[in-house]
Amino acid sequence: MLRYVEQFDVQQPELTIRETVEFCAQLRLDKNDPKIGNDDGKREYAAYVLGLMELTDIQNLQVGSFAEGGLTFEQRKRLSIACELAGSPSVIFLDEPTSGLDSRGATVVIKAMKRIAGTGRTVCATIHQPSSAVFEMFDDLLLLKKGGNVVFFGELGKDSVNLINYFESRGANPIKYGENPASWMLSCYSGENAETRMLDWGLVYKQSEEYNTAQRDIMAIEAASEESKRIVFEEVYVTSFSERLKFMIERLYRIYKRSPAYNLARLMIAVFYSFIIGSVFLRGDGRRNSWGENELSAVISTMFLSLIVIGITSISMAVPVTQQIRDVFYKHRASGMMSHSSLSWALFFAETPYICLISLLFGAIYYATVGLFHTGKLFGLFWVFFTLNVAIYSYFGQAFICLVKDTPTAGALVGALIGYNIFFSGLIVRPQYFVGPFQLGYWTAPGRFAFEGLVTTQFADNDTPVYPEFASPYFFYLNCTETDFHSECFGTIDNYVQFFFGGRFTLENFGLDVGVLVAYMILAKCVTEFALWKFNYVNT
Repeated sequence: MLRYVEQFDVQQPELTIRETVEFCAQLRLDKNDPKIGNDDGKREYAAYVLGLMELTDIQNLQVGSFAEGGLTFEQRKRLSIACELAGSPSVIFLDEPTSGLDSRGATVVIKAMKRIAGTGRTVCATIHQPSSAVFEMFDDLLLLKKGGNVVFFGELGKDSVNLINYFESRGANPIKYGENPASWMLSCYSGENAETRMLDWGLVYKQSEEYNTAQRDIMAIEAASEESKRIVFEEVYVTSFSERLKFMIERLYRIYKRSPAYNLARLMIAVFYSFIIGSVFLRGDGRRNSWGENELSAVISTMFLSLIVIGITSISMAVPVTQQIRDVFYKHRASGMMSHSSLSWALFFAETPYICLISLLFGAIYYATVGLFHTGKLFGLFWVFFTLNVAIYSYFGQAFICLVKDTPTAGALVGALIGYNIFFSGLIVRPQYFVGPFQLGYWTAPGRFAFEGLVTTQFADNDTPVYPEFASPYFFYLNCTETDFHSECFGTIDNYVQFFFGGRFTLENFGLDVGVLVAYMILAKCVTEFALWKFNYVNT
């Protein structure tokens, strides 16, 4: 089994070193192995890997990010190696493991690689001009020149004696005392020595005994190979779908729990706006025996504003968080750890409790301060439609960032959805004024169904008096006259809603409203799953 460590790896900042390595072990180690196949065995193996990479003392530190602090670059390198080693590979490839490190950091990483090799595994690394100390730690060298031609391949020998003898025997200037063999070998075929620089070192190697020896070794290995010993996997994934889903849900719950900038912030925003919007109508008794036309119109407007404000907050904050999770997933998918369905469903389950809590907090404060009708049934219906609205925005935020490459592009899609909902929901332009092709927008905007459901469940069949403003359209709708305006001219809340929305918002559409909102949630999750399956916007 092969594993590959990238030059610049990506890990989840909210998780600890131990959690990161254990997650890789749980999803990579063979469950049929009696020693490490169960959960306890996998955790023990992860602990062994942490010790091998000298990460045990800092295993409970969060990975963090470069911008906000966290692990050093050298520690991140060792963590990246540990994640791949958690799969117990036979061969491990590393791309520039010492790139960006100082001499001490490079030595620490190479020593860790040396310990891995000491366990019987083959360690292959690309490296550019290492220090003498680092270079001497390698057993073999494959030296390539421009074009991919082999210049040297074989054992270095003690103090790189084999490499030095190879070049010096072919006319290269002798190495100076204390000179770095890694730098010296490059100067042999590209340095100041005109004679050696003009040689075709690729051809020189092909005509050498070292080349013939390597070819004989390769043929011997091929001849000795047996088809019965070929490693074959019956399935793509080591774990079942339910196990992958379980591990991913646990992982996302930890991430969400440790993301106050995301979850605590949106909860605080919900509380803040619910009080600000609702307190405009705050009354001492909390109940209303009658409403003025402008008051009720304003309440309807605040319902719409609530849907939009919390919706915008939900979708805009979901995008960057999901992008980070998505980018790490690409690596897990490439290594055969995780499927797109596992992440898609895990995002759903991790997000849902916070959506429900946000809706509950906002609804409770808004409901109490506005002075709506204090019954559990009406509040429950308010919570249902508000929750569905927040869920649609949140899930489409996840879908958009999985569908496109970066946050700015996703932001364009977010803006389009918000604008679409604002215009076609039925407040900015009332339903009775949508004619011709504009009716298509009215019947397809998810915000319209959330708004209709919210309004009709709260106001339908409500006979609380509503007094019109003098000479307003509602005044004439009630056939009021100037003589009876102050005493006898009033309608009801149900009557006003029918007037305000031209009879287009009705409680009879309750099933349609719920069904369409649920359908949009399903659509968002289908888009997310398709995008995670089809696209990869990070090189892995």
